[in-house]
Formats: sequence, C-alpha cells, structure tokens
Amino acid sequence: MTVQDQEMAEEGQNAFQDERKTEYRMDGGLQAWLQVLGSWILFANTWGLTNSFGVFETFYTESLLQTSSASAISWIGSIQLFLTMVIGVFAGWFLDAGHLQPLLIIGTFLEIFGMFMTSLCTEYWQILLAQGICVGLGSGLLGLTSVAVIPLYFSEKRMIALGIAATGSSLAGIIYPIMMRRLFVSTGFPWAVRALAFLMLGCLVVCCAIMRLRPRPRQSTSLVDFKHIRDPSYMAFVAAFSLMMASVYVPFFYIQKYALQFNIDDDMAFYLLSMMNASSLIGRIGPNLLADYIGGLNVMAPACFLSAVVLFVFRFAVDLPGLIVIALFYGLISGGMVSLPAAIIANLTSKPSELGSRIGLAYTIAAFGALIGNPIAGACLRPSGPSSSDVQKEYQGVWIFGGAFMLLSTACVVLTRYLKSGTFMGNKI
Repeated sequence: MTVQDQEMAEEGQNAFQDERKTEYRMDGGLQAWLQVLGSWILFANTWGLTNSFGVFETFYTESLLQTSSASAISWIGSIQLFLTMVIGVFAGWFLDAGHLQPLLIIGTFLEIFGMFMTSLCTEYWQILLAQGICVGLGSGLLGLTSVAVIPLYFSEKRMIALGIAATGSSLAGIIYPIMMRRLFVSTGFPWAVRALAFLMLGCLVVCCAIMRLRPRPRQSTSLVDFKHIRDPSYMAFVAAFSLMMASVYVPFFYIQKYALQFNIDDDMAFYLLSMMNASSLIGRIGPNLLADYIGGLNVMAPACFLSAVVLFVFRFAVDLPGLIVIALFYGLISGGMVSLPAAIIANLTSKPSELGSRIGLAYTIAAFGALIGNPIAGACLRPSGPSSSDVQKEYQGVWIFGGAFMLLSTACVVLTRYLKSGTFMGNKI
C-alpha cells in the first residue's frame, strides 16, 4: 500500500469516527419535543388521510361515483398511499442534503391544492388526479419527513418518540371520518372537503414553523446509493415492510362496506372505522414503548403474526358484536407497525448521514406493496347472495389475501433478525 493510500484510509476512518460521534444521545429538550409535535401533525395529515379513506370509499361508492367498482375506487386511496411512500427516495435525499423547509412548504402546497381541487371534482378521473395524485405527491414529501427527523434527535427513546408522533394518524383517523361524514350530509361534498383542507392548512403552517433538522455530516450527492441494496438485513426488512404495506390497510378500506352487507345500521358500520383507529392510537404507544427495551424487530414480528391471524379470522365476524371486537383487536395489534419501520431502519443504519436515504429507499420500494395491496383485495370480492354465509364467501378472498401477505411479512421480519444478529431470539435489535 502506498503512502497516499494509507493517508486516504486514515482519512476515511477518521471521517467515519467523526460521523459516529454525531449519533446524538440526547433524548429530550424543547427542540427535540417540538419535532415530535411537528411529526405528529405530519402523521395526522399524511398517514391519517389514508386511515380516513374508508369514509371517502363508502361515499364515492354510494353517491358520487356509483358507476365505479369498489376496486376502481380503492385505486384512488392506493395511489395516494403509493405516492406518499414512493417519492421517499427523493425526499430522503433532500433531507440528507439539509433541505427540510422546502420539502415542508412544497408538500403543504401540493396537499392543500389537491384537496381544494378534489372539492370541485364530479368524475372519477378528476378525483384520481386531485386526491390520488396531487395529494399523494404532497403526502410523499411530508410523510417521509414525519418519520426521518425524530431519529436524529432521539436514541434511547427513539421508538416511543416515534410512537407518540404516530398517534397523529390514528387521531386523524378518528376525527376526520366523523367530521367528513357529518359535513357530507350538512354542507355537501364540496364544502366538506374544503373544510378539511382549511383544517389541514392551519395544522401544516404550525409544522413548517417549528420543524428543524439537527446539524450532521452531509451525505454524498448521489440520489440512490446502491450499497444499501447489498446489505442483506436491510433488504430483508424492506421486503417485510413492502408485504406489510400491501396488507395492513385492507381492513381500513373495507370494514365499513363489509359491515353494511350484514344489514348493520349505517352509523354503526361507519363507527367501526373510528373504533379501529381509536384502538390503533393505543397500539402506537405500548408496542413502541416496549420496543425501546427489547428492540423493534422483537416487537414487530409478533405484531405482524397476530395481525395475520386476525385478518384470517375476519370473515367469521358476521354480526355487530363480532365486528366491534375484531376491529378493536386489529387496530390495537396493527397500530405499532406503521411507526416502527423507520425506527428499525435507523437501528439498522450505522451512519447517521445515510439515515434519510435508507429510510427513503425503503419507503419507495414498500410503496409498490401499498399500491397493489388494496386494489387486489378489492378484486378478490366475489358478488354473491344476501345471506350472511354468502357475504362471508364474497369477502373471504379479501381477508385471506391480507392474512397471507401479512404472514409473509412476519417471515421476512424474522429473517431480518437472523441476518442481523445470527439468532432468532435474544438480542435487542
């Protein structure tokens, strides 16, 4: 080895050591908790919109887009969710380059503009462009930010901080559907959507004012660093994340419509979605608090498995008490899975300067699972007769599809743990 090579190797080692020193160990302070508040707002107005899409799905099916199939309408929500995740690689690159404020401002504009345009829509293709694509693009810039900033401020309390922020999507999933359903009746579709847009705007302005990146070494200028793909444990978790995203939102999209098939009162069928989001709110805190002590992968694996079991037994819930129990149980179990992935990726990342790009790449790949999952579930519907047994047969493909994909996700989480630690049990990861 030449003297020049030795000097370059020493410089590289010193740079890596300096970067490791920037992995902050402060778990508190006003600035850190303001980022949690800002992320909470972002969760509410990105992932919370996805949690609330069931009320739009039902309204479009029964009123505005009666000529469109359930599968076609679900593409609106799925494309919105897809774009929320797929542009994560670009958002992650901008975050690693230190450009937080432009992301927040542009994302806010696209979301609010898309919602106002949705209020003017009367046809399927218009809603697809406005709510699916425009709002989805805005959510993509904001959604990655909601999960990528907190790990820069927290280490030991990283999981619980993300769990608290993630309750924003659950609370929005409770409030937004109730608000929209009442406004659909009292003011009509256009002003109902505009009211939601004004509420989102007020919240996001606060978010833009308080969120800041913490100083850290800057990443290279390349948009995608393919060395991440050569990390087996990281890619195994990306596969788990993708399969989870293809299945976790299936009940949120279809439970209200499913309940109506059993002649359950419209109000009670609607509130099943709110109940699921309410229990999901509780589910965001407990698993994330536990994950700080035993490791994120050690919590996510059983959560995925139990969610798969619940999805498989969903078709046996054929009356209101059964649906209430299963909705509450599913929300409770699945709640932590939305907030845990970013923290797990942070724990799988050795260099803080690569955190944004690694989270962004994972979200971009997982977006394809989110894109196809709910429409495929809708395509699994098989029209049948009016009896409860016929409805079970009509929807059994929906629930089996969700359960199967969630079970595969469980296997990939377990594989991630093995590749990272060399064992299936024990170590905190």
